[in-house]
Amino acid sequence: MMIRLLVFVFLTVTHHKAEARYRSSNHPPADHGCGVNDWKRFRHSCYYISDEVKNIDDAMAECQEQGGALVSIESPIENYWIAEKLNRLSKVDNRFFWTSGFTAADKIKDNTYFWVWGDYKEVGYTNWAPGEPNDKGYVCLAVNRWNGKWSDEKCQEKFNVVCEKKLDQ
Repeated sequence: MMIRLLVFVFLTVTHHKAEARYRSSNHPPADHGCGVNDWKRFRHSCYYISDEVKNIDDAMAECQEQGGALVSIESPIENYWIAEKLNRLSKVDNRFFWTSGFTAADKIKDNTYFWVWGDYKEVGYTNWAPGEPNDKGYVCLAVNRWNGKWSDEKCQEKFNVVCEKKLDQ
């Protein structure tokens, strides 16, 4: 329990320091460059969180229609920021939100599965909930809005969506 508290404090302090550096370095306002429809900027990406539930195929289509893609969470600070935004939502009853993560089969290694993002980059940073991942075969990666932990879920399930647009760096 103490380790979790220390990790949370570390991530919180790191997040606030990063935000302070970001604001003090003459960067544009937080949502600059993200366009319309409730997109929010964090570092070099814009994020959109839907209030509609969709299966993974419809979730991907929604993000593409919005000019982005399902989110790929590549760091603890990004995971923390997204979880914080998800946890503040009042009008959403669903516990999970889709990301672009899914399992891919390694045909060379007897069809063993490994995790990749929607752009087929292998997942590096992870934040699995205890006992996860626990499903077999082709499954998709969802984020728990209450704690930011990850879960593997059947892709036909209907969850809310987190979209991401990468900005030019």
